[in-house]
Amino acid sequence: MEDTLISLHDLEIRAAQAEVVTWHGREALRLENGLALAPEVGAKDASIEVLIGTDGPAYPGVAFRVADVLNFELAYAVPHVSGEWDALQYDPVFHGSNTWQLYHGPGYQREAQVPTGRWFRLKVDTCGMRAAVSVDGQPSLEVERLAHSIVRGQFGVWTFRPAYFCDLRVSACEGLGTPSEDVPSAAEGVVKSWFVEDYGVVACEPNGVLNLNRHLPTSMEKVRLVRRFETSEEGKITFEFGFSDGLVLELDGEVIYSGENTFGGFADRAARGYVELGMESVRQQVAAGSHHLAGKLEVNEGFGWGLVLAARGEGLHWLPAELG
Repeated sequence: MEDTLISLHDLEIRAAQAEVVTWHGREALRLENGLALAPEVGAKDASIEVLIGTDGPAYPGVAFRVADVLNFELAYAVPHVSGEWDALQYDPVFHGSNTWQLYHGPGYQREAQVPTGRWFRLKVDTCGMRAAVSVDGQPSLEVERLAHSIVRGQFGVWTFRPAYFCDLRVSACEGLGTPSEDVPSAAEGVVKSWFVEDYGVVACEPNGVLNLNRHLPTSMEKVRLVRRFETSEEGKITFEFGFSDGLVLELDGEVIYSGENTFGGFADRAARGYVELGMESVRQQVAAGSHHLAGKLEVNEGFGWGLVLAARGEGLHWLPAELG
């Protein structure tokens, strides 16, 4: 594939606002809250580059492997946290919902210097199930396993809050070099599948997080997750977990935890509302025998909802998820 410059006037707009303007000496697409898709390009592996500018806080980036306007891969830069760990973000979209509270840490985020008030170049290379994302030639965010299964689809630009785009180009991706060692994986003891009442068994992501956005439509705002386990002797069981956005955890019909975890701003990492193991911990005395664990989970913001949970104790054995 030759290097192809995409005309701003050929883009398919799926956004709240869009207009062609002049910004910092260049004709640019001013886009707000949504997508602008390029005409269909045949190659499944591609190198996508675009010049981006912002006047203030924004999340501008590249959408790729677009199955439809509600499901696609997404990577963007965050100028208002320039220099922080999440200035570059991989954020796959499922059923119209962003999921960055589920996909965070090494392999999903990277520190970068991202300017405000001038142009910067964002580049996304995608090859097979991997991607690399960089700003102005800085070290790349290496995504070793993309979340969606499709390997072909449209691409374009995306933003939340106003941003400017120009010089959108696509060319062949010639490979991504040696795979990174930052491959997210589940911690020891993490539950890898759940039974969702009125739906069925769902598997967790490779990092151990249950991504409900993958499985459920946005119209569903509450679910009940269940698993059964056995203990061979009486003793203490430690439940370590993280979630978004609200959770009530029950053991054998008794509430052992109730809380909320949502986006609280940019003060520190804890304020982001990430789903991560170790966010909360509960230790319970249990008798030998069979036990029933249930989590009532609800969503109230569009940044991803789900749960990661590990249970540790002598003689603990999980029963098949199909048993609910």
